[in-house]
Formats: sequence, structure tokens, C-alpha cells
Amino acid sequence: MRSTQKKNTKNKIQEAAWELFRTQGYEDTTISQIIEKSGTSRSAFYHHFHGKDELLFSVAYTYDLHYHDWEETCPKELHAVDKLISFNNYLFNALEDSPYRSLYPLLYGLQVVTTGTRHILNPEREYYQILRSILKNGIEAGEISSPHSYAELANMIASFQIGTTYSWCLQQGRHSLLQYGKELITPFLESLRAPR
Repeated sequence: MRSTQKKNTKNKIQEAAWELFRTQGYEDTTISQIIEKSGTSRSAFYHHFHGKDELLFSVAYTYDLHYHDWEETCPKELHAVDKLISFNNYLFNALEDSPYRSLYPLLYGLQVVTTGTRHILNPEREYYQILRSILKNGIEAGEISSPHSYAELANMIASFQIGTTYSWCLQQGRHSLLQYGKELITPFLESLRAPR
């Protein structure tokens, strides 16, 4: 019960902050406004977060919930490389259609200059677990062929996806992230397909 209450408080703070960041901008949002909108206390805020930047970084975890939904609906019999392509497309589509899209440039920029946790790179995220699982199972089933381990491949794919998204942010979203991601990353994913 207590754990659920803590989680609910944290979620309330996150949702209030993201909504304020989205509607009035990160710079114009104060911690006091977040506390007021979330209906929590200052001590509760600082129990869960060190500041606004950590709240911004936690946006990455919201996508993990949707990635789990993708995993649940992805056909189990699909070839591992086709799963990777499907996951790649799902990821870019979710990012492009997100209501938090306007926060990405700030999210990526601050992750580079801050010294705290790099939430985007957290290997415990559902995102990384899904990637590693697809790759590990694909290698074991003989569907993926690579001199690299499944963990190394997961890091490579994540780097490609992060780089593609960062480039898209730099170009101010002037083109489709989904199409851009398909063109840049699908050939690499296809190169992992083991010869028949």
C-alpha cells in the first residue's frame, strides 16, 4: 500500500510537470507550480526528484510503457530481424506523434551537459530489455548472425536510434522521423539477418 502511494505521488508530480512543460515551456515552469498542480508537497517533490531537469529526463520512462504494449502485440513467430524493424518503426512513430515532442531538443541537450543519471541510456529501461531480448533470442534461434554479442548489438541499435532522433531534433523536425529512421537503420538491421 505504501509503495503504491509513493508511486502515485511520483506519477502525479511527473504528469503535472510534463503537462506544464508542454503547455508553458520548461524554462517558464517553476517547482512551486509543479507542486501546486500535482497537489503534493515540497518534501514529496524532493523525495522523488532533485529538480526540474530530472523530471524532464524521466519522460523517457513513459515511452517504455508503450514499448511494452508493442511487445505484447508483436507476433511471437515473427523473425527476430523483422521484430527489430517493427520495434524500430514503432519507436520512431511514437516519438514523432508524442505530445511531448516539443521537449526533445531540451531533453537531449540537457542530458549532454548535466552530470546526473543519463536516463536515456539506463540499461534497466524496458526499451533496452526488449532490444536485448529480441537480439538474444534471435542469436540463439540462428536468425541473427553477428560477431557482436546481443548486449553490444543492443547498444549499437540504441546509439543509431538516439543519434537519428537527435539529428531530427537539430533539423527541427522538418522531415518524418519514422521515414528517416527507416532509411537509416533498417539496412543495418537487415545486415544482421542470418543467411538461410
